Amino acid sequence: SNDSPADNSLTPQVMSASEIRTILSGKSWRFQGPNNTGTTLYAADGTSLVEVDGKGTTKGKWQAKDGQLCESFDPAPFLPGGVPMSCYPFSGSGGTYQAGKATFTLAS
Repeated sequence: SNDSPADNSLTPQVMSASEIRTILSGKSWRFQGPNNTGTTLYAADGTSLVEVDGKGTTKGKWQAKDGQLCESFDPAPFLPGGVPMSCYPFSGSGGTYQAGKATFTLAS
């Protein structure tokens, strides 16, 4: 890690894939996006269980890349056709993270 405050304030460090994996894996996260809110459990094996408030549940897959979270979702009644694997910029710290347009906070 770099102790120079100037560097850190100018360019937020991109999180490595393993850092992102460690943050998310085995935990449930509340998400708040432009269209939906809900909870996602990111399992250590790369699968996910997603509960969308007021709509239902679906399963998916997830993987981390440097600076990105990639997710896909299986078809569900509220999600015909599902969602193919898509990657979003991932950033944040201290229990609040941003993935694309969604905000993630640790579910209690």
